[in-house]
Amino acid sequence: MISNLFAGLQNATIQALHLNFLNLLVPVMDQAFFHGLRHTILYNLEIVGNYIQLITADAFVHLDTIRYLALDNFGAIENDTFCILPQLRRLILKDALRNIKPKHNTVNLNKLHYLQSLTIKNIQDFRMSFKFGRLNKLRALTYSNPGKLNKTILTNMISGLTSLTTLNVYNMYLGYIPDTTLVQCFQKLKKLNRLFLATVNLETLPDGIFDNMHRVYYLNLFNNRLVYLDSAVFRNMKSLVTLILSQNRLVYIDATYLITLKNLKNLALKKNNIKCNCDLRPFRDWLNHAASTLNGGILCNSPPSLKGTPITSYETLWIDCDNHVVIVIVISVTLLLIVDLIIAFAVVYFWWDIKYFWIVRRSKRNGYEHLPDVGNDEHYDAFVSYNHEDSHWVRTKLLVNLENEDFNSLRFKLCLHERDFIPGAFIADNIVNNMDRSDKMVFIISHSFLNSSWCSYELDVAQQKVMDDKQNMIILVFLERIPKRELPRKLKRIMRHVTYLDWVEGDRARDIFWKKLKIALHSKHEEY
Repeated sequence: MISNLFAGLQNATIQALHLNFLNLLVPVMDQAFFHGLRHTILYNLEIVGNYIQLITADAFVHLDTIRYLALDNFGAIENDTFCILPQLRRLILKDALRNIKPKHNTVNLNKLHYLQSLTIKNIQDFRMSFKFGRLNKLRALTYSNPGKLNKTILTNMISGLTSLTTLNVYNMYLGYIPDTTLVQCFQKLKKLNRLFLATVNLETLPDGIFDNMHRVYYLNLFNNRLVYLDSAVFRNMKSLVTLILSQNRLVYIDATYLITLKNLKNLALKKNNIKCNCDLRPFRDWLNHAASTLNGGILCNSPPSLKGTPITSYETLWIDCDNHVVIVIVISVTLLLIVDLIIAFAVVYFWWDIKYFWIVRRSKRNGYEHLPDVGNDEHYDAFVSYNHEDSHWVRTKLLVNLENEDFNSLRFKLCLHERDFIPGAFIADNIVNNMDRSDKMVFIISHSFLNSSWCSYELDVAQQKVMDDKQNMIILVFLERIPKRELPRKLKRIMRHVTYLDWVEGDRARDIFWKKLKIALHSKHEEY
């Protein structure tokens, strides 16, 4: 029984008490839990591998002599739980229970004035945060919580820890923290000598981030996303002995400031994407003359002809790097070829625009031609092209606002395929004939429209009709927000020259939408 767990330990002096992997199920760990240890002098306490739902603020009231405390597998910790442990030197908190979702609280650590080492691992920010304050004696901090480390948490964590000598932040995401914030926080760590920033998804190293780290002799940037390394960020790290850059995406390394790191002895660059070319030669030469030890060796990743070659022994042809006349000639010829290719590509890609521009110029010169009379056939203000999945919107929105308005509004007669096409006739004939009888052509664009072959055919017929009649009769209505990269090229070309509207939310926005659409339908054909 838990109540008898500490029987006979009162008034004793205990160096270490380990309650590890006992499969204890503790709903509430409070002062009653440790009642059997009252008047006991205890220095080290570990409670690991059990199941604790809640640790209350008075849990350790009888254990104020504790100097080392390790806890894991807990659900929640009340705010002032550790404030009654003034002698605490080392604290380990890890692995909060995932199946318990407590109300978020802030655990106060700011009264642990003698705390020297702190480890916080796998405790999601939405469960609890920590108030650090000014922990002037804290020398070592390990912080690893999967997820995003935001600006507020980082600032609160580091701003008062000016005595840190070891900082280990790993298995997190620092990508959302502005460069200025990173620089401001790390510049306060003037006493730091060991820094771990492994697996934190760093893509760049902001200039100035290490400027005040004159004492750092060990820097670990393992498993990040660094592509380019400007060694200027290390310019003030004169004490640096070990630099770990393995498993990044480094293509190029600038050796300018690495040369000034006279104490650097160990450099790990394994598993990067090093491109062995002319630009990398200064770095290669520095490696060959420096006393650095390459952990595991570094191999060229590109170009293909050098892939797998040790970076310290790769060679490039002199003509590639040193014959500038040849380089100028090659570049000039290459540029001419590129220009020719760009012109050829532009002619092909913008052929429709070129043809469109030519028709505009020719029409302005020749004058406007009226469409021939369609006789006694049914005449429409607009032909509506849409996919059957959008028919509900057409019936309940488009028809209601364009055909069934009151006498004070503009009214239009629309041609819909499901209502106005002649039964028994070929679909293609129905499309062409009804477009000829319509003043405008309205296309209701959606994902389903883009996936419809008949809708695509109607768009092609409309394009041809515009070109043949020299009249801009197309109106595009976008029912959905569709990224431009998903639109077909012909639709992108049409959008450059015709009216298009977006269906949006909000009463005012929709009122403006209908007015714009009616004005577009009521306007005369544009002349070219």
